[in-house]
Amino acid sequence: MKRAVALILGIGVFGLLAAGQSCTSCAAPATEPSCYTAFWQGEEICFELVVPWYFCCSCCDLKLQVTGWRVVTQDGNVVYQEIFPAPVAPGKWVWKQVDTLGNPVAPGYYKIIVVTTTGEYQNTVKIVAKSECCQPCSCCFPFFFFGCWGLSSKPCAVSWCSPYIKLYRCPTCVAPCAPSCVGPCGVTIYLGVGEP
Repeated sequence: MKRAVALILGIGVFGLLAAGQSCTSCAAPATEPSCYTAFWQGEEICFELVVPWYFCCSCCDLKLQVTGWRVVTQDGNVVYQEIFPAPVAPGKWVWKQVDTLGNPVAPGYYKIIVVTTTGEYQNTVKIVAKSECCQPCSCCFPFFFFGCWGLSSKPCAVSWCSPYIKLYRCPTCVAPCAPSCVGPCGVTIYLGVGEP
């Protein structure tokens, strides 16, 4: 009798564990876009609308003007948006990785969409959480990124015939970096003879 009760309890516990496992495995994993540019969480993202020379030549009567830009999640939900009061020439803008209320956005994939008088152009960014140890050093020299791995991109192809969004790190000089991982930023060059 005791053996039967223990067997029934064992089957019940095993069944609950199996049910729990099946529920966690049925959650759909986040799909990775085919191309993106990765940035650290909290890092400002600079972008610009590049209009190739060929596009200007083939559309001589059509002047492309920018009416605004927005950032959306993979599901298409608008996170941040800027609408210009009047159309402007293609230029450079900065997204500070915040939503419309000024709150930092979570790590993940986002699309930056530039709205123009001729259509919309987009590119995808991947925001990666920084570990405690790895504080990226974005000084004026890109080779000071030592000690920080795991930030990889899959850049999107660009067209020479139509406008595209160019994504890049905003130029900054930050010093010092996390001393335990990267070391201080900057290079000091001494010229001439110093005092003894």
